Amino acid sequence: MPESVLHIPERSDEMQEIIGYVPHWVIRWGVSIIFIALAIILMTSVMIQYPDTLTAKALINAREQPQKITWYTTDPEISYESKVKDAQNVIVGDTLVIENDQKTNIITPITAKVSGRTYLLKGVENKPKAWMLLVVPKVSNYEVQLRLPVHGAGKVKKGQRVLVKLDAYPQDEFGFLEGEITEMVPVSIDNYYRANVKLTNGLITNVGKTLPIQPLLQGSAEVMLDDKRISSRIFGTLF
Repeated sequence: MPESVLHIPERSDEMQEIIGYVPHWVIRWGVSIIFIALAIILMTSVMIQYPDTLTAKALINAREQPQKITWYTTDPEISYESKVKDAQNVIVGDTLVIENDQKTNIITPITAKVSGRTYLLKGVENKPKAWMLLVVPKVSNYEVQLRLPVHGAGKVKKGQRVLVKLDAYPQDEFGFLEGEITEMVPVSIDNYYRANVKLTNGLITNVGKTLPIQPLLQGSAEVMLDDKRISSRIFGTLF
């Protein structure tokens, strides 16, 4: 029985032309759509302004700072005796610790320099034999200071907006504090420039949470420098 052979005719030139043909309206509309998309992107980049920022370290210092007393119990010739208990309220002049020299029987009282609440701690800063007594005053006022990196510090000016994010209070839960630059110290100290900030709403964050006043709070800050259009950022890096 003869084998059947499937014959596939070769494509003619006309068929090839039809398959490879792209209608002119497709080309025209495709070019038009691309042109419109590029025009929208360009217009958007020109219209939208994006602030240039500078990141700095932020410190919120209370004007009333704690008093700290540290002593060790390893010296047999000197003994120390705490005259206050933990969580006790003291006022300026109260005796906190007695230092007694066993050789000459000299007693030296250490008195409170500030009024506040006491915190008696044992084993601090990887020193298990050390004792520390803190007198933490009630904070009534504070100041906010930024430590700016040398690179870019010249762009910082009075009146610029500042966003402060504190390490102890994560931004995703507590939000951030808002303020503005009030003064720029024109001298580099320890490889930093310093600027003072006034908080717009005090210690109330942008989400309405009030943070407790503490002797020291640390975090980071973003200084909003001059606004730049997105187009200047894009094309400025190309030329």
